[in-house]
Amino acid sequence: MSHELIDEAASSERAAVPLQRRENTFTARGGLRAVNTTAGKGAPEVEREARRQPRVAIVHDWLVTYAGAERVLEQIIDCFPDADLFSVVDFVDDKERKFLRGKRAITSFIQRLPKARTRYRAYLPFMPLAIEQLDVSGYDVVISSSHAVAKGVLTGPDQYHISYVHSPIRYAWDLQHQYLQESHLTRGPKSMLARLILHYIRNWDVRTANSVDQFVANSEFIARRIHKVYQRDAEVVYPPVDVDSFELETRKEDFYLTASRLVPYKKIDLIVEAFSRMPDKRLVVIGDGPDMQKVRAKAGPNVEVMGYQPFSVLHDRMRRAKAFVFAAEEDFGISVVEAQACGTPVIAYGKGGALETVRDTGSRPTGLFFEEQRAEAIIAAVETFERDPSRFRAEDCRENAERFSSAHFREQFFARVARAVPAIAAAGPAYRDPQRMQEAIEAAALQSAPRVLAIDQSGVLGGAELSLLEVVKGLRARIEVLLFNDGPFREALDAAGARVDVIDSGALRNVRRDAGAVPKFGVLAGVAALVRETRRRARKADVLYANTQRAMVIGVLAGKLARKPVVWHLRDIVSDEHFGRVQRAIIKGCAKLGLAHVIANSHASAQVFADLTKFDSDKIDVVHNGVDESPFRALARVPRDQLRAQIGLPQRAFLVGAFSRLARWKGQHVLLEALLHEPRAHAVLVGAPLFGEDEYAQELRDFVVKHELQERVHFLGFRHDIAACMRAMDVVAHTSITPEPFGRVVVEGMLAQRPVVASRDGGVREIIEHGKTGLMCTPGDAVALAGTIAALHDDEALRERLARNGLAVARERFGKEQYVEAVGRVLDGVVMRAR
Repeated sequence: MSHELIDEAASSERAAVPLQRRENTFTARGGLRAVNTTAGKGAPEVEREARRQPRVAIVHDWLVTYAGAERVLEQIIDCFPDADLFSVVDFVDDKERKFLRGKRAITSFIQRLPKARTRYRAYLPFMPLAIEQLDVSGYDVVISSSHAVAKGVLTGPDQYHISYVHSPIRYAWDLQHQYLQESHLTRGPKSMLARLILHYIRNWDVRTANSVDQFVANSEFIARRIHKVYQRDAEVVYPPVDVDSFELETRKEDFYLTASRLVPYKKIDLIVEAFSRMPDKRLVVIGDGPDMQKVRAKAGPNVEVMGYQPFSVLHDRMRRAKAFVFAAEEDFGISVVEAQACGTPVIAYGKGGALETVRDTGSRPTGLFFEEQRAEAIIAAVETFERDPSRFRAEDCRENAERFSSAHFREQFFARVARAVPAIAAAGPAYRDPQRMQEAIEAAALQSAPRVLAIDQSGVLGGAELSLLEVVKGLRARIEVLLFNDGPFREALDAAGARVDVIDSGALRNVRRDAGAVPKFGVLAGVAALVRETRRRARKADVLYANTQRAMVIGVLAGKLARKPVVWHLRDIVSDEHFGRVQRAIIKGCAKLGLAHVIANSHASAQVFADLTKFDSDKIDVVHNGVDESPFRALARVPRDQLRAQIGLPQRAFLVGAFSRLARWKGQHVLLEALLHEPRAHAVLVGAPLFGEDEYAQELRDFVVKHELQERVHFLGFRHDIAACMRAMDVVAHTSITPEPFGRVVVEGMLAQRPVVASRDGGVREIIEHGKTGLMCTPGDAVALAGTIAALHDDEALRERLARNGLAVARERFGKEQYVEAVGRVLDGVVMRAR
């Protein structure tokens, strides 16, 4: 297609057509006319159709970071919080997604192409096709935020499409030759291919402009570019600048500032060259990028290149600087406005958006311009500025910047949409209704959040199950739980309002994790049945979250069949002390077969797993367990004597409590042996044999009888009131004789405000700082444990100090909220990568 034909197709006569479409679609009363949807409907149905709110879709080019275009998108979402979001790709990290207000974009096929996360720009030739595959046909209003391809989304005659254009595709139009030169594509076969692709994109760009009903530009400069390229007029709404985050400073210091990403078109090297030729004037450079070496090479002693700096540093320098220097030809130039918000005048290149954001004439100027991108021009401008810097008042700069505030953008942009679509005006802007905004954000977050199927093999309430319970409570609206056995855990999940399903594990119930034999046929048949049922339930989930080792095996097999990623929450140290040869071989096989990610409850657990499986360390996250403090806080003012009376414990005894299931590796026998060396202490054992450990429980009772300790040892069995039992103790003991994966009991003891003594091994070393937040002993050493108990018995001040410090650390590092948030972040990240 020739450019003459393109220009003719985009003539002003055709530009009037969208207005006709608008008149055919929206009634004067502001309701939507159901032209194609009310045939055959009765009058009440037609009236309801007319009253309904227009459905809005927001289309953005690509979501990979939070930059200028994304700031605009953030404010558009605030104007229309109920809108659905579309994008070619969405790779924004979880920690940076706040600006999307809980939304997940509906993406194109490019999202799933190889290396798209880091090389998405390489797929530019496919982006016109990709944007056209996004189906927005079910929406009444389409808002595109476009600097590349978003405006090319396909819309129909009964839809209104308003496009906020940051710029027509720069590298395809007036900056093509600069783009080819900087990309080293000026000659050869690659250059020819690049030119053909850009020619195709230009043709497509002009053609798709005809489907836009209304253009809005981010500056007069871009409005002129839109008219030049598309032969269409555009209204101007300046992009939002968060001026409220920048504080006015009237006292300036003797240095100049420039801040930007160090890329060629920003011309930072030119500014540095100019100041290096003015040794009596100091320049501060903030930013990083490909041109860093070039900038450093040109910097003289009077130029300080700080590299990337956090906002606090940028803000500080921007407030104190004598002037802000800007040499780029920008479409708008947010940093120029930010500097003025600080009361700092601007010395800028007199082309592009700076001409609209900086006043260089009149009685209240906020800066001045230089006419050429040359060092000599910058030097002359600085000398002009130095002759009378007092004419640039900080208050005038701030007032000028207020014209570009976020609030001003929302008012202006919403007014443009409301004027074209009266039905939207009838509802009013959501950003004026905080409750409506919050409800929309929460609804969007819930709708777009990945769905989780949590799997656990156990029906009992062990430490792993208690930790999963906290996750389920936190993610309740988007998580379902599948158990392979019924029991107290299911009851606790029901009480929390969780969606739970139980399937019988059959012969798998009798498999021990420390077994060394190959599973029998009956076990394999049971595994197949569990995989089949799990796969069926996995179809509705986005990610499978396995909480235990057996659940992980079933999850990996079911996930492979259902094509869903599997995350294992590793709560064990997978060593030969805990797992048999066959079990460890199965774990290695699953790691290679289908584990997408591993969450380890301690660095100790993570290290042993990585050593065993050689699993990619980038796919292992350590998330320490979180414990709910509320049961402990509720008992903070209940006297210890009252708790002991309720439980049936002696009032005057020095009680040392051990809280875990009765199992040899948990080391309750070590505490009983310690009583032989410290006769003033009593032991309280809270827990029961859960997994075939009845023989060990009987050994403990026999030991008590043999050594006549019946008056000093108290077996409480399984209890639900753990907080009350712990608060009734003088000391909480953790006595495991092999490395503990984490040590939940240790954190609970801290929250109970009791001094904790624990075995110095495994994950416990990541919780306790010896002598400050607790005391640690050699695992299995009853004599050392007795000595530590004696020291605590004799030193009340030590007990109080350890309890106080332990509580502070438990609250800071092991809170329920940060734990659930961290687990959710990992699960969401796995789903994002899988998409």
